[in-house]
Amino acid sequence: MIDAADPWLLHFTHLDNLAEIARTGLLADNLRRADVHECGQPSIKERRRSRVVPVPPGGVVADYAPFYFAPRSPMLRSILGGKVRQYDSDQTHLVYLVTRLSRVAGAGLPWVATDRNAVLRPTRFTTDAAALAEHIDWEIMNARYWGNTPEDGSRRERRMAELLVHGNVPWRTFSHLAVCCNERAGEAAERLEAAPTTPRVLVRPDWYFDVPSGCPCQGVWSWGGGESDDR
Repeated sequence: MIDAADPWLLHFTHLDNLAEIARTGLLADNLRRADVHECGQPSIKERRRSRVVPVPPGGVVADYAPFYFAPRSPMLRSILGGKVRQYDSDQTHLVYLVTRLSRVAGAGLPWVATDRNAVLRPTRFTTDAAALAEHIDWEIMNARYWGNTPEDGSRRERRMAELLVHGNVPWRTFSHLAVCCNERAGEAAERLEAAPTTPRVLVRPDWYFDVPSGCPCQGVWSWGGGESDDR
């Protein structure tokens, strides 16, 4: 189960972006260079440049680096289904950057949480950590399947709730990286040879969709169970 008081935060990016993120930190969209290996939907990113954040520190959603509260997100499913047309790779080349709320807060980084996809008009925003227990739908974050049902037509958008960190998330804020298999773990390590520090790299095929059963993956971390050395 996910710890609602101090949840893990996940941001996935292409392996090609790792070295630059290690050098500069994870930048908000409005601060990023144009030559990143893009994973997002252009139409959604454009909406994030105009969606106002109504709580401090304000600005627009694109002024923040976004994180999900759970893996296997609807966005990852869209990539797998070929719905993100400008993405020219596959899900196995995506790596999760992992931190948790206590590390973000401890680094003094301003953050805002949303109860669903940040661009949607019904979205509620909060900066109160104590409010997260009720603000986020933790039942759906812990669920394996999050598709909409006839009884509940907003499950998908609630699974896309976000923790938005203003400006830049320094590289030292990340405690782990997660990849789908041992081969990608080696590639991540290669890209980080010049990095000032290297977070622990974990192999988590269960954070991806339909990883082949023959893939030589070894899971080493239980989702939601927590680690005591990175609090």
